[in-house]
Amino acid sequence: MPYVASRHNPLIVHIVTIVFGLIALVILLHLAFVLLEANPGNPLVDFIADLANWFSWLFRDMFTIDDPKARAVVNYGLAALVFLAVGGAIAGAGRRWHH
Repeated sequence: MPYVASRHNPLIVHIVTIVFGLIALVILLHLAFVLLEANPGNPLVDFIADLANWFSWLFRDMFTIDDPKARAVVNYGLAALVFLAVGGAIAGAGRRWHH
């Protein structure tokens, strides 16, 4: 029987990837609500906005662009990218450490 190499990642790597991916998804969903001018009085829109604001508090007012939609794209987009990059880096380190 031939040897078949497989990659088995520890559970924590999967959890980190999922958690950071979900955080980025919440931020991007809020960004979509902003760009599509969703009703801020809607409970779901308000809940997602609160979560996105909480997760991206460092980036929320980083760039002060006059156009509110462009400001949201830059600030919240940057926050989502950072969460994806940090989650990927942690997961990559976990994969290397495990093997």
